[in-house]
Amino acid sequence: MINWEAISYSIEAAKKDFNELEIHSNQIKPIDFMEDFNTLRLELLEARDFLFENLSLDKENKLDYVFDLHFGLKLYTILNEQFSFTNRIATNDDIWRYLSVKVVPDIVHSRWGLNEDRFYRLSRRNWLKTIWWYICLSWKGNEQETLKILEDNTTDTIMQLVERPGLGYHVNLYRTIMSQYAEHEDSSRELFRSVLKLNTARLLTITPELIEGGVSVYVSDLFSVAKEKVPN
Repeated sequence: MINWEAISYSIEAAKKDFNELEIHSNQIKPIDFMEDFNTLRLELLEARDFLFENLSLDKENKLDYVFDLHFGLKLYTILNEQFSFTNRIATNDDIWRYLSVKVVPDIVHSRWGLNEDRFYRLSRRNWLKTIWWYICLSWKGNEQETLKILEDNTTDTIMQLVERPGLGYHVNLYRTIMSQYAEHEDSSRELFRSVLKLNTARLLTITPELIEGGVSVYVSDLFSVAKEKVPN
């Protein structure tokens, strides 16, 4: 059983280990982690291999949002259902650095190459962290329902939702935003950006749960106002 609370892995330690990674034809070395993480690594590798086969991703020159979405769903469910992961644990950047550099650097590399920001250097750019929070903030109770509301989005959607500096994670609110967003056409993503900006401004003076109709009505109004500002 993984003791998440015991993980301490600084940026300096991650940088040292990252710089020692060597890329070979079919593997990355060294992959050296605490024994407690062995089962988790095997589960994530199995998920990756399953997606590569079933989505024909091994034919792609470069992985993109399809992999972000589908692997994010697997990462979220595996961690939460099998390894007692929680939102509070997910706020610890040491854990995401450790998973990225020590446990599954080969999976991160398959998506981003040796991009240090996506491994350890920038908190809001850590790839495993961003895709986990993307799924968490969009979760509809199971993988299939969550996939339905997210499959038409792009990497820009992840960036706008998760990588936005200073964004506090009001989980129920953002799940409602993501659920309602799936009902709108927004090929330019301008509507989504406008909704998030408007929400950030309103949260300074409004508590969504306390308005008449609650969070759902609050979010519906965000979209109504934002649509008036976004060019057709």
